[in-house]
Amino acid sequence: MIKNIPKAMAAMMLSFKLILCLDKNWETYKSSGLYKVREVEIKEVEKMLMCMNPENGYTAYICSSCGEVKILPHSCKSRICSVCGKRHADEWSEKINKEMYAVPYRHIIMTVSDKLWSYFEGNSKLQKIMLDTAATVMKDIVKEGNKGKDKKAEPGIIVVLHPFGRDLKTNMHVHMLMTEGGLTPSGKWIPMPYIDYNTIRKKWQYYILTALRKAMPGDKGLAEIIDWCFKERSKGFNIQAKRRIEGNTRQATRYMARYVRHPAIADSRIINYDNDTENVTYVYDREGKRNTVVMNKYEFIHNVIKHIPDSNFKMIRYFGIHARRAKKAARIAMDKLGLLVEYVAKPFSWRNNVKEYTGKDPLKCDKCNGDMLFYKTVYRNKSGELKVYGGLNLLLKKIISGSFISNEQKEEKPDKARDMEGKETEYCQLCLC
Repeated sequence: MIKNIPKAMAAMMLSFKLILCLDKNWETYKSSGLYKVREVEIKEVEKMLMCMNPENGYTAYICSSCGEVKILPHSCKSRICSVCGKRHADEWSEKINKEMYAVPYRHIIMTVSDKLWSYFEGNSKLQKIMLDTAATVMKDIVKEGNKGKDKKAEPGIIVVLHPFGRDLKTNMHVHMLMTEGGLTPSGKWIPMPYIDYNTIRKKWQYYILTALRKAMPGDKGLAEIIDWCFKERSKGFNIQAKRRIEGNTRQATRYMARYVRHPAIADSRIINYDNDTENVTYVYDREGKRNTVVMNKYEFIHNVIKHIPDSNFKMIRYFGIHARRAKKAARIAMDKLGLLVEYVAKPFSWRNNVKEYTGKDPLKCDKCNGDMLFYKTVYRNKSGELKVYGGLNLLLKKIISGSFISNEQKEEKPDKARDMEGKETEYCQLCLC
């Protein structure tokens, strides 16, 4: 356990971020040569290490009553930050629920043989093939399940890549939300409540193995594994498709979203860090049983960060009537059928987020409870240089001109600031977690 700190307190403090900082673990991990460290891993980890650090930028507020100044550091928006990841998952879940339709959905999980995991790991090209193929399988099954003109019915499909399991090991599989049925070009909704799971298993296996063989034609090792899969897995790859969702999809979308921008392990599952043995202990639950794993700290770091996707790789993809190009026309048709969901998405508010988790309003003065007025933002531009927007002069101008809007009336929360010397400048305050 962390030295000189009571055991119970140390367990409460433990986090992936803390383990990276202790004993300079992140720096020694990078220089150890034990594992290949990708640029995207360095970028995302070091963004996370600077999360809520004023040196990376902050917004200052000043009390309108007593003049007290409050500094609120900026968040990092790293793919591996548990704090920023929660906000991203909440926002995505709200956005998706607004776009769902008033029809039953299926939550489908599609897996592949563990012999194939190493081919998908770290290979964004094959990961994209995996997502695209999963959607193709289900679109074909919907078409084959209908007759005549209705064979052109398009379902709505959202797929998310999950590259790991609860034990941190690679476990490539796809989570999917799919409508039970499809929309025809004539605007008719064709329900499809029955899905043959055996058909999905076999078709998924055939499609994904065929796609892999085509993508890597010269790989003899892969060819042998593919032949083995067809022979030994004659019933197809395992899938789960029995979960039917009617009305409330929020729980499913929230579960899917947390894997998109979140570390592979929650901080609450890390229960011990031993300085002497240099081991990390964490737990995970499977089939109602709690399992404990003790792992070398460098292996632990590797097993967490290796699941960071490549830059610009989209872990979530949309198909059919949920696809971007088809969505507008599909929503018009579904509206005529009375199948749009009456769902009001909650706009994200960093202020309300802080109030919810701390019980305090960040834009109220800690001394007199007066309103905190925007004073200035310090941010880093694309070149990494610190820039400042605002200051006393701007604050006074706003107050004198009467253009200042109090935080009670409007919450300032810009996402980006861009500085251009000698030109008109567009500014906005960075979003805070």
